[in-house]
Amino acid sequence: MKRLFVAFVLAACSGSPAPKPADPAPAPAAEKILVLVDDKGVGLGGHDPISYTKGEPAAGSADHASSHGGATYHFASAADKSAFDADKTKFAPGFGGYCAFAAAQNRLSVADPKMFVIHEGQLLVFTNEDFKKQFGADPVGNKAKADANWPGLVAKHGK
Repeated sequence: MKRLFVAFVLAACSGSPAPKPADPAPAPAAEKILVLVDDKGVGLGGHDPISYTKGEPAAGSADHASSHGGATYHFASAADKSAFDADKTKFAPGFGGYCAFAAAQNRLSVADPKMFVIHEGQLLVFTNEDFKKQFGADPVGNKAKADANWPGLVAKHGK
């Protein structure tokens, strides 16, 4: 009887395959990015983001370049590049360089990098002078609307 029991146990243990490990959890979806760039991946039409804080956009150079948020930015000087690198989020354009007023209207519009304001320390660009004026009629309200709309625009249009 013992032999029969031992034979049964051995057959049961050796005949069944090892349990299959559980499938790993799927990797989280990559975060989408929405940023206005040219065909070379350059943002702000090649203008130096730091130059806006000095009152006027200046042309940047590929010799002084830095990347952030899916765009490459060009700078007029090594000093401007260093300033940007120290706080990229502060100096990168809001709403990926798209028109801030259009974002407030829950849509996208290509911005002209020469149409800008610095609002509460953030660079915002606009499609044209009219959109800039409309944004300026209620900058706090329009900025709040754009901030609220931006995640949905990124989800819909981002890559």
